[in-house]
Amino acid sequence: MPIAFSVDFPRIVAVEVTGSAKKPRLKRVEIGELAEPRNEDGTFVADKQGHLNAQVAAFIKDRKLDSGKQYLLVGPDAMRYRDLRLAFSDKRQINRVLPFQVEGLIPNIPIEDLALGYIPLVSEPGSSQLLVHAADRDYIRQRLIALEEAGCAIEAVDSHLSGTINLGLLHPELAADKPPTLWLDFAGTTAAVMIVDKGVVQTARVFVSPYLAGAVGAAAAADAKTAADSARREAEARAREIAAKNGLNTDSVKLPGADSASLPKGESVNMGAAQVADRIRHMSSDDKLKFVQRVAIEARRTLAISRLDAEPARLVVSGLGAEGPDLATLLGNDLRLEQTVAVDLMQALNTKDDQRLPDLGELTYLTGVALKGLGRDVTGIDFRTGNLAAGTLLDYARTPLAFTATLALLFGAILCLVSYTHVRRYKADIAHLRGDAEDGLRQFHAMAFRDVNKTKVVPKQEQTEREYYVNEEDPAAEINNNYDRLLRHQKRLQGATTDNFLRPQPADQILALVLRTLTEAKPSYDFVLLHIDIKNNNLNIDYFASLSETAEELAKVGNVREADRMYDALRKMTRGNPKFFADEPKQTFSSRAQVGPEERKADQVKIQIPLVKPERKAPAAKPATPGKGGA
Repeated sequence: MPIAFSVDFPRIVAVEVTGSAKKPRLKRVEIGELAEPRNEDGTFVADKQGHLNAQVAAFIKDRKLDSGKQYLLVGPDAMRYRDLRLAFSDKRQINRVLPFQVEGLIPNIPIEDLALGYIPLVSEPGSSQLLVHAADRDYIRQRLIALEEAGCAIEAVDSHLSGTINLGLLHPELAADKPPTLWLDFAGTTAAVMIVDKGVVQTARVFVSPYLAGAVGAAAAADAKTAADSARREAEARAREIAAKNGLNTDSVKLPGADSASLPKGESVNMGAAQVADRIRHMSSDDKLKFVQRVAIEARRTLAISRLDAEPARLVVSGLGAEGPDLATLLGNDLRLEQTVAVDLMQALNTKDDQRLPDLGELTYLTGVALKGLGRDVTGIDFRTGNLAAGTLLDYARTPLAFTATLALLFGAILCLVSYTHVRRYKADIAHLRGDAEDGLRQFHAMAFRDVNKTKVVPKQEQTEREYYVNEEDPAAEINNNYDRLLRHQKRLQGATTDNFLRPQPADQILALVLRTLTEAKPSYDFVLLHIDIKNNNLNIDYFASLSETAEELAKVGNVREADRMYDALRKMTRGNPKFFADEPKQTFSSRAQVGPEERKADQVKIQIPLVKPERKAPAAKPATPGKGGA
C-alpha cells in the first residue's frame, strides 16, 4: 500500500492509502514530532543530517512504515513556481532547454541546486505554456538520506501542487462532466488558482495566502514578518497538541530558529483548514474584504494571462473549512460567477464514517502524492532524477565512450590477470598435494610402504591399498581415494583400532586460561600482548610490561610492578593447573621499547612454561579367536 511522507518542522506526517486509482481509500494518518537539531545546552548539533536520520528512523520503526510503495513530498517552503512560454511543444526539446530557460527565471539560485519538473498548461503545434516546478535539491537529498537510512525505498518525489491536483480532480465538483471551473485551493500558507475544463487543469498559479500576508501592498510587506511569527507560534502550540494526543514527548517542540541549517526555514507553516477558518473568522470586516480582493486579483490575473477555450462558468473553493461557503459566495460576487461551491478535497476519498482526520495543512496534497502508488498520477512530476535518482549506475554509463571503453578494458585485463594467477596457484597447490613436493601425498604413500616385503603374498584388498591411485582428470578424487586407502591400511595394521594418534594439547583451554590470568593481573595502560605460542612441549608468551607506571597507578594494584604482577599471576596459574603445566614459568627480559605517544617505556618480557607431555593412546587389544573345540 502506498505511503507518502512529509518531513517538515515541527512534525513528520505519513499518509497511507489503499483501494484503486478510481476508488481510493484513506487507511491511516501518522504524525510524529520533529525536534530541532540542538544539544541539551541549546547549541546546534554538529551532525544535523545524523540528527534528522535518528528522528525519522525512530518514527518509521515505531509506526511500522517501512513497507509498500513510498513517496516523498516537497513542502511549499522548498518549492518555486514560474510560468514559461516556449515557441515549440515537442517534449524532448522542452526537456533539453528547460534548465537553461529556468536559470533565467530564477537568477539568484544556481540551476545545479534545483530539481525541475513542469505541467503543460496550453499546448499548440507552434508553442506551449508550462508551469515549472523548481524544488530545492538539498531539501530533497536530506530527506531521501534520512528515509533510506530508516529502511524506506522512495520511488518518487513530488510537489504539494501536484498532490493537490492529483486529489482534487477526483472530487465530483471537478469532474469532467462539469462546466469550465475556476478552482481556488488554500492549503497551509500557500494558495493555488487553477482553471479546470473537462477534468483537465488548463492553467495554474501559486501565491501566498492572504490570511497570512495581511493587507495588500506596502502594508502587507510591513506586517508579513509579524504575522508569520504569530503563525509559527500557533503552529508550535498545534504541534504540541498533536504530540500529546499521540503520546509523544512535547518538551522538544520549539520554535524554528533563523540560523538552523537542518531544515529549510520560511515565514510560514502548514496550517489546517480549521486553523485557516479560525484565522479568517477573527479578521475584521476590512481585512476580510482585502482578503477577498487579493484572491480575486490573483484569479483575474490568471484568467488574463491564460489562453482558454471557454471562460469559467463556476467557482469551486477548497481548504477554507467552515468559512468556505461564505467566502466562496463573496469571491463569486467579486468575480461575477453565480455558481459557487465550497468543498473539502478529502471527501473525494472513500474514508470510513467514523474516521477522524487531523487538521493538517499538508493532509490534502500529501494524500494526493500517495495516490501515485495506486496508479493515479495526473502531472507525472518526479524530482528524483540525476544525482537524486535511486541508482546512478546508468549516469556513469552515459559518460564519454572512450573513458568507458578504457575502464572496461582495464577492468577486463585485471580480471584476466587475477584469474591466471589463481589458476596457477590452484595447479601448484594440487601438484603439492598429489606428491610433487617432499611432503606431498605421493611421497608420503611411498614412504609408508617403503619397508614392505613385496615378495610376500597378501590378500587382494591389501595389495590394492599399497598401490597409489592416479586420476589426472579429477585430482580431488585421487587425493581422497589415496587418503582412504592409507587410513584403511593403518586400521588393519592396528587391529581395527580407530584412534592411535598422539593426543594434542588442549590449546583452547590453555589459551583461555592464560588470557583470563593476564586480565586478572590488572594490566596497565602500556601493557601489550605480543605473542602466544602453544606447542606440544612449551607455552611461550611475549608481552610488553610497563616501566612508566606512576605512583597513583601502582597504588591501585598494590604497589607491584607490572612485570612482577604478571609473573606472579602466571606462576599461580601453573601451580593450580598441574594437568596442563609441568613446571613453573621462566621469565626473561629482551629489550626496552617506547609505547604510546607519551614517551612511556616498557620491557619486552618472554615467558616459557613447560607443558605436560601428551600421552599416546594404546591400541585396543584384538579379542582372541576361540579354538574349534571351544574354550
